[in-house]
Amino acid sequence: MGSTLRVVFSLIAVCFLHGLAVAMAASITRHYKFDIKLQNMTRLCHTKSMVTVNGQFPGPRIVAREGDRLVIKVVNHVQNNISIHWHGVRQLQTGWADGPAYITQCPIQTGQSYVYNFTIVGQRGTLFWHAHISWLRSTVHGPLIILPKHNIPYPFAKPYKEVPIIFGEWFNVDPEAVISQALQTGAGPNVSDAYTINGLPGPLYNCSAKDTFKLKVKPAKTYLLRFINAALNDELFFSIANHTLTVVEADAIYVKPFETETLLITPGQTTNVLLKTKPHFPNATFFMTARPYATGQGTFDNSTVAGILEYELPFNSIRTTASVTKLPLFKPSLPPLNDTSFATNFTKKLRSLASSQFPANVPQKVDKRFFFTVGLGTNPCDQQNQTCQGPNGTKFAASVNNISFVMPTTALLQAHFFGQSNGVYDSDFPINPTHWFNYTGNPPNNTMVGNGTKVEVLPFNTSVELVMQDTSILGAESHPLHLHGFNFFVVGQGFGNFDPKKDPASFNLVDPIERNTVGVPSGGWVAIRFLADNPGVWFMHCHLEVHTSWGLKMAWLVLDGKLPNQKLLPPPADLPKCITRHYKFDIKLQNVTRLCQTKSIVTVNGQFPGPRIIAREGDTVLVKVVNHVQNNITLHWHGVRQLRSGWADGPAYITQCPIQTGQSYVYNFTITGQRGTLFWHAHISWLRATVYGPIVILPKQRIPYPFPQPHKEVPVIFGEWWKADTETIINQALQSGLGPNVSDAYTVNGLPGPLYNCSAKDTFKLKVKPGKTYLLRLINAALNDELFFSIANHTLTVVEVDAVYVKPFKTNIVLITPGQTTNVLLKTKSHHPNATFLMAARPYATGPASFDNSTTAGILEYHQPSSTSNKNKLPKFKPALPKFNDTSLATTFSKKIRSLANAKFPANVPKTVAKHFFFTVGLGLSQCSQNQTCQGPNNTRLAAAINNVSFVQPNTGTSSGAFLQTIEGRIHH
Repeated sequence: MGSTLRVVFSLIAVCFLHGLAVAMAASITRHYKFDIKLQNMTRLCHTKSMVTVNGQFPGPRIVAREGDRLVIKVVNHVQNNISIHWHGVRQLQTGWADGPAYITQCPIQTGQSYVYNFTIVGQRGTLFWHAHISWLRSTVHGPLIILPKHNIPYPFAKPYKEVPIIFGEWFNVDPEAVISQALQTGAGPNVSDAYTINGLPGPLYNCSAKDTFKLKVKPAKTYLLRFINAALNDELFFSIANHTLTVVEADAIYVKPFETETLLITPGQTTNVLLKTKPHFPNATFFMTARPYATGQGTFDNSTVAGILEYELPFNSIRTTASVTKLPLFKPSLPPLNDTSFATNFTKKLRSLASSQFPANVPQKVDKRFFFTVGLGTNPCDQQNQTCQGPNGTKFAASVNNISFVMPTTALLQAHFFGQSNGVYDSDFPINPTHWFNYTGNPPNNTMVGNGTKVEVLPFNTSVELVMQDTSILGAESHPLHLHGFNFFVVGQGFGNFDPKKDPASFNLVDPIERNTVGVPSGGWVAIRFLADNPGVWFMHCHLEVHTSWGLKMAWLVLDGKLPNQKLLPPPADLPKCITRHYKFDIKLQNVTRLCQTKSIVTVNGQFPGPRIIAREGDTVLVKVVNHVQNNITLHWHGVRQLRSGWADGPAYITQCPIQTGQSYVYNFTITGQRGTLFWHAHISWLRATVYGPIVILPKQRIPYPFPQPHKEVPVIFGEWWKADTETIINQALQSGLGPNVSDAYTVNGLPGPLYNCSAKDTFKLKVKPGKTYLLRLINAALNDELFFSIANHTLTVVEVDAVYVKPFKTNIVLITPGQTTNVLLKTKSHHPNATFLMAARPYATGPASFDNSTTAGILEYHQPSSTSNKNKLPKFKPALPKFNDTSLATTFSKKIRSLANAKFPANVPKTVAKHFFFTVGLGLSQCSQNQTCQGPNNTRLAAAINNVSFVQPNTGTSSGAFLQTIEGRIHH
């Protein structure tokens, strides 16, 4: 009995220990915290404040095992938006964690955070993480080391020690300023000031000897060096003097080991090598150096970074710093900077291990074949009357199949997942070049690229073969292409033009290298295969950051499969949103005095005109409107497209019922594909007489205007002022059937100006400096009058109307109708003119009805030199405005307005028409109500109509609501 119990207890103990071992070997969740913060760093005797993770450069090392889950909370404490990409991680079903800004997520804004949550599935080796917005990855990057599962050995000799070595670039200035300036001028960006090894430039640069990475080793040991190229724009050769390296892994994929004295590693690639140290202390130290492999015609940082391989002194030696520095220092011999022959031979040696434990699952059949050209090109200069600094006065661009990718302002993955792709991206990326030519021969004369946000759609589990062909446009060049969300097999490569009949015969379908970033050879092609088994939107782009900035990028959209594990999971609750701008509009009464008469008027926030809304193209705007007055209210965002947000458009009883007293409503809309000047106003009865204000839509960050950058921007909004209550005026007119009483004055920014009695102090003054360019954002918010506008002795250049760029033209007179906006450039005089100038507006009137035939004026006033006498004594010049009925001038002005219609801002005029309409618009009469005498013609009421139908405003529900609910009898179809 006792022996039996002992056996039972022994079995239990064995089972328990086995279970404990299994539990210990099981995957775990690893938590990291990334604080994005500014840190002062000094290199090359230059100190600068730069964006870092946790104050470290390079950033912290992430270590995990295959199968582990990583949870990384990123908190943004800087002014820059940020996103982090986990370069090379497959992100199976977790595309929301991939990281490229505006592709899988909106960036993390200042003061916000986001938790990246993903699992390492079927991967082990060296990868890295980096910022994936603009050029922030120059300082925001770090290693990501994936160890094998517990008790799974490396397929090579176990190293004595493992050391990450990460290459980078150092700029003495802010890299964000470098790329911003380049995109504005159209030229290539300034190159870096140094390369770095683990953040240190090394002793070959001036003022840098102390900032040198030293790798201290012992004799007769094997070290695993984990190389990462996090440089922005340069492929690198690397070598250690008098030592041979054994390559064992590339992009976290084991390879057939081979020996080499020199590595080639492109930005975005990783390479693991074994370093076998010398058997005895060598009485020497050794440089480990890296310098660029450059194939293009552009400038590059032609310098060399160095670290030092230093052997530990034997125990019986006297260990002093002096003894080490006296040792001879050997330097390696690196290939010439343009040694494509070496680069090709090195690349050919890379082959997958392709063993039973680590197979190469190369797709043997192909469902879809694609042929992409990759290379440089140009965009037209978008600054009128100015020459850009790219080729022949253009701007540098880059493209895939001649499509230069335009970054969206809403994340593509979010738009896809929620079915809101309209206006965000198109699904018609070309599978072949639209124009065939000799890609590696003499380039075509036309180097212009197309522009668009286009994706290629793939059904789940599609097996893809993609050939990427370099072109000679603006010079052949190697392009390291990185594909997010997948590994691919490099089945073939060559020089010249790819031959689809001959070249596939030489494809390696047995043991090709598998990786996530591959160099398209300069003047050649590369063929890859991958299985689209990961649903989501996956970015593919050149990992030379300058080429990415110029547009050498596209995206693959992989659809869900049928099974649950083949579908993209829903987004996490803390997924960042694109920039949202919040405003609060309190509708309230305010006493305002004009023309020596004070009245209580309806305003927003007590302001007349109302507050300015400022946003950028792509921003979401949330405006909470709270009604504190007795009038019902709605607001219209005049000119905003309202794509899929018609409920926010604002006209009372059309898209919404009005906001009643004490109630509120949040207008929520996104500015999509628009930039320029619009305005907002009340859209019920005549309340917009006092309830209006500017909407200023700036271009996306780092997107310049297509005209010279102005010194200052000034909204100039025209309105009308009534001494009486405007609601009373229109109510009386509708009741009597007569035309309403006209206004008592026009206004410029709410002020009538000095040409009206009792109004000199209520004059808008535009103070300017000599020799500067001002952008005037003109808005006609007047209720009932078109206006001529002019500034005495100054010429205006029209550059935009209704938030659409136009071909610039000069004019002394602007015509602007109610509801229109016009942006003009005002170039001030080169010296102080010793005068002031009226800016005046008066009506353009063509109908028989009475109108306010007065003139409003502001004053253009130059800043006074210190020696100038009293400005009140300066002469004041008045502009010559056209006659009120000058239709000839009005027609001539209107004919000059033409869309810019260039590659960047095309005029997408419909070429085919599905339906034709013909509308008459004009005045008419309606019958007077029974038992009432009306004061219109022949006892009628004045009316107006479209196709002789005078619209009757509904007073319950809304047209949009009726359409949505298909309510019978509300809308007549």
